[in-house]
Amino acid sequence: MKVGMQSSKAFDDYTVFMRAMGVALSPLKSDEKELLIYCAGTRKLQGFLDGFVNLTENGMVNRGMSIKLHPVAPRWMESHIKELDYFIYLSRPMDSWSRLTHLADEADIETGIFQY
Repeated sequence: MKVGMQSSKAFDDYTVFMRAMGVALSPLKSDEKELLIYCAGTRKLQGFLDGFVNLTENGMVNRGMSIKLHPVAPRWMESHIKELDYFIYLSRPMDSWSRLTHLADEADIETGIFQY
């Protein structure tokens, strides 16, 4: 499964981040062997993801799966958006959606927009 993530500059709510991760992982099939997370977000989001990957890695390995985090530039994700299975955008309610969010929506990629 390939998940793309991005956040607005103002996003900083770990609880909302964890809820987004739970929703993203819920359709994960037991026969899948790899979870790839591509982050085109802020340093704050990158830090959240680093911690998440470190905490869940052992559990994933025990289930025969691997989890890998790849920090990428937004431009890279734009050109690879159709390869994603799920896209997450995290922001505050008044923040506008990102260009990547619109591209994922247009490409018919399942998109989760989490705002608080």
